[in-house]
This record gives sequence, C-alpha cells and structure tokens, in this order.
Amino acid sequence: MAEFEEKTDFEEYEPDLVELDGEQFEIVDALTYENVNYLALVLYDEDADEEDEDEDAETEFIVLQEIEEDGEYFLSTVDDEALSDKIGDMFLARFEELADEFGF
Repeated sequence: MAEFEEKTDFEEYEPDLVELDGEQFEIVDALTYENVNYLALVLYDEDADEEDEDEDAETEFIVLQEIEEDGEYFLSTVDDEALSDKIGDMFLARFEELADEFGF
C-alpha cells in the first residue's frame, strides 16, 4: 500500500500533485475505507491567491481509489456510484471538521 505524507508544517508546504489527462491535480486528503485507499483531489492552480478566493465559493473535488496490480499502484475512478457518494460524504465530513477546527 502506498504511503501518503501527513502535512504538518504549513510554512514549508509543497502540494502533492498528480497529472490526469494533461491537468495537474492536488491531493488534498486521503482515507482508507474497507482496506482501500481513496484520494480527494482538486484542480491545481499555482497562480491562485488564497486572498482572492470567494469565501462562499465551493471547490469541487474528485474521488479516486488506489488500486494495486502486479506490485504497481494506480489511481482509478470509483465505478460504484453509491460507494463514490459514500466516500465523497466521508471527505466532506472531514473537510467540515477541519474548517471548524481552523476557523475557515
């Protein structure tokens, strides 16, 4: 199973990026559910200035699962819509907890 680093030093923050279909996405969270790793990704914009962002705007994220084949790890869509919704809801709950904790 691949390991994802927990970010603790926000002064030295470097985003975890993956390229999908020619676009850069940032891994914003990871969780394990029923022994499968899932990632929440947002479209990465290196020019985005946090102070310019609309506080009420919602950022869309995508959920991908990590699959292992022959010792190699890949990201894949979650084909089961009910499972995808469940994992998405789990990420949303985690995001809300972080927002409450840090006052976002």
